[in-house]
Amino acid sequence: MFRQISEELIDDFCRCWMPTVRKTSWADGNAGRRYSACEKFRMLGGCTYHVWVDPPMCYRAQQLIPMLLKRAKKLEEEIARRKKWERLMLAIVGLIVLCIIKCNGCA
Repeated sequence: MFRQISEELIDDFCRCWMPTVRKTSWADGNAGRRYSACEKFRMLGGCTYHVWVDPPMCYRAQQLIPMLLKRAKKLEEEIARRKKWERLMLAIVGLIVLCIIKCNGCA
């Protein structure tokens, strides 16, 4: 069985008769570009069938998308660091408050 996408015929089954699945590439040169591949593509013993669904991206998009992905990853790492720091500060403040309450009870 075939489906037509972007002026191309895309197989529903690969050469080894496994169903194909739609995936998105995140490699630098093709970031965000969709392809249809064997469900065992890149697995040990799997076949190498894959067909691009989207046309190639322009040169500017090939440069811009990886840069934006790296920036987003950097921001996510910064958010994780800040959340960790926030939890640490909250624990320290909690301990200080607990010590103050304990010391006031001793006097």
